[in-house]
Amino acid sequence: MGARLVVTGTVLVALAGLGALGGCSDDEPKKQPAAVEESASNGLPEGDEATYLKALGKLDATLVADPKTAVDNGYNLCLDITNGMTTSEQVGDAINLFQTDAKKGQRIVAIATTNLCKAPASPAS
Repeated sequence: MGARLVVTGTVLVALAGLGALGGCSDDEPKKQPAAVEESASNGLPEGDEATYLKALGKLDATLVADPKTAVDNGYNLCLDITNGMTTSEQVGDAINLFQTDAKKGQRIVAIATTNLCKAPASPAS
């Protein structure tokens, strides 16, 4: 029984050490919103969030009542595109995410596609 405690204790110390190392960095903290950091970690390119939010606000101010949620929802629509969902499925997702009607859902998909779901720049020829 004593050996089991030593092994468990060693594993816990090792895991604690890994956690401490994860916080070490010489880089300055990034000042990007969480949605951008998440999108970058999901392999999505960073979009023009300010223009996206402005366009959504023009469509319906209630869509941007919580800007972080609006941006997160927009990047979710980008994932739909990346995952090969049809336009109809994307609109359905927009309707659910933004709690809106089909007409606005279509516009939201177009706004997200134009402003958030930018394709990565191709290498120079």
